Amino acid sequence: MEKRKNCLFFIADQLRADSLSCLGNTELTTPNYDALAKEGILFENAFCQSPICVPSRCSFNTGWYPHTNGHRTIHYFLEKDDPSLLKSLKKNGYHVYLMGKSHYFNRQDEAEMRATCDLEYIGYEMSTNAIHRIGQTVSPAEIAENPHYYSFYFGEMTQAEAAKTQDDLVIERTLEMIRNKELKEPFCLYVSLNLPHPPYEVEQPWFSQVDRGQIQRKTRNIEELKDKPSLLYRIRKNQNLTSLTDADFREIRATYYGMVAKLDHQLGRVIGALKAEGYYDDTHVIAFADHGDFTGDYGLVEKTQNTFEDCLVHIPCMIRPAKGTPYQARTCSAMVELNDMPQTVAELMGYELDYTQFGKSLTSLFQDDVELHEYVLSEGGRIKGEKQAMEGYTGRESIYWPRLEAQTRMPEHTKAFMVRGPRYKYVYRLFEKDEFYDLSQDPFEEKNVVDDKRYSAEIAKMKDWLLKKLIETTDNVPMKTMLPGRTYGEE
Repeated sequence: MEKRKNCLFFIADQLRADSLSCLGNTELTTPNYDALAKEGILFENAFCQSPICVPSRCSFNTGWYPHTNGHRTIHYFLEKDDPSLLKSLKKNGYHVYLMGKSHYFNRQDEAEMRATCDLEYIGYEMSTNAIHRIGQTVSPAEIAENPHYYSFYFGEMTQAEAAKTQDDLVIERTLEMIRNKELKEPFCLYVSLNLPHPPYEVEQPWFSQVDRGQIQRKTRNIEELKDKPSLLYRIRKNQNLTSLTDADFREIRATYYGMVAKLDHQLGRVIGALKAEGYYDDTHVIAFADHGDFTGDYGLVEKTQNTFEDCLVHIPCMIRPAKGTPYQARTCSAMVELNDMPQTVAELMGYELDYTQFGKSLTSLFQDDVELHEYVLSEGGRIKGEKQAMEGYTGRESIYWPRLEAQTRMPEHTKAFMVRGPRYKYVYRLFEKDEFYDLSQDPFEEKNVVDDKRYSAEIAKMKDWLLKKLIETTDNVPMKTMLPGRTYGEE
């Protein structure tokens, strides 16, 4: 009987596609991501289903869209009986090792943990993380005097601080498990890191990795643009970053790139350990991110809940199949979704999913480009009165305040859906003006041409696709409702 293959997931948090040199970055070199992309399949048009963490993670762990079961907020995790990628692997005989952050299910529920993984290692939250500023006593005057306060810029970390970060502890424990042969085969090693999630901070040598003078700002500030989502203007006002210079924004971007460089180094360490201990050939390696980051684009930092600029939703995704799997090493230009992960992994690992989901297997793209998706979908926001879809209001001392305050308003926090193809992007916005961009002419989405009659036919086509997609994916009927003793045919 053929030996079952292992699987490594290497998942970044808030990693933009254009931050990797294999995806066109000329200001930073990411040799380990590049090597993995060259050895496997690099999906250059991969998109997440939400621009924020939890909805995206719920989606790529289930194959459901955020709207399918209402998992479209940053605090609504999967329900106890909901399926997931790791549950499916464990149910089908794989030893699952959950290393680092999950952010899609309740890790305090012992039964859920047993159903999801064989071992978990969380590490510790980074001591200087932005979340620890919540609750500090900071006067309005102190905030007003510090133009960097809401910028998420913390700068250079000390070596002592870096040694206590969750990521460093998770990587060290992961390497220890590989070197000590603690992994029982067939295994799924799910390594999920914080990097390069803000705050923008990193230690040497990564902090000085990028020449600040080489970084070019590519977009105008949001107040210089017309007909963009109202949330962007509100957050820009709240973040109060108008006094920051181009040099300040280059510093933020350079520090973010330093975090990416460190992330790339950690990927190389894990792959190197797998090679050294003889696991690599028999392991599928899957690397991607949950979503992206503004990093100074439009004069903004961090992310939003319901806008879909490519810096937020275009993410890196690559797969290096295990030895014996038919594939052609190459760059694939087909449109793909993170939603495709559960079906892809099921086919690679040799089992069937036992619930209704909406992703498609990327294995069909392992040797040739075909049209897997005509368009990809991303979504976020809420309807009026839907308080449970907000994150809750906090004081101004939280550096998350600019985004949290904006979520209390309409139309800023309106529900919205992005339909993205190779050339065009359409965004349906429930309580404000829609968006449409011709990306071949306007790659940074600065000119909303939704009112331009030259694009009327394409807009109508994308609207029709969105309606059909929502009808197909609005809900799912659990398999447990099938009546016993009945025969069910194929469609």
